[in-house]
Amino acid sequence: MWSDMNTLVIGIGSNSKDCQQQMACAMEHLATLFYEVKVSSVYETPALNGKDASYLNAVAIAKTDMELSQATSCLKQWEKQCGRTPESKLQGSIPIDLDIVVWNDDVLREKDFSYSFFTKGYKELVD
Repeated sequence: MWSDMNTLVIGIGSNSKDCQQQMACAMEHLATLFYEVKVSSVYETPALNGKDASYLNAVAIAKTDMELSQATSCLKQWEKQCGRTPESKLQGSIPIDLDIVVWNDDVLREKDFSYSFFTKGYKELVD
């Protein structure tokens, strides 16, 4: 059964005032959407722009029978449910950020793949 599954690697981040709760809820939600979800430890990284609040980050690896577009859509819907809006992004407050960085060994987000906010958790899961 697992051979027809897609493997996805998700970058998870939050820098809102309730970031610990946002991260915990997001990880629980991923476990309802996908199979064999493994999550790295949660760690803090500075905002890339050097001025917004620091982020809590983690990385998850999971399996899914969804197509990429459907999996992405599910993650973006969760972001909205958690209060993420274009306005919150402009204000530098991100309740939750869920991005598929790797899909079946293809790196979809080259920049994210190279940043420490992703590589730290990714190395925990694949080393």
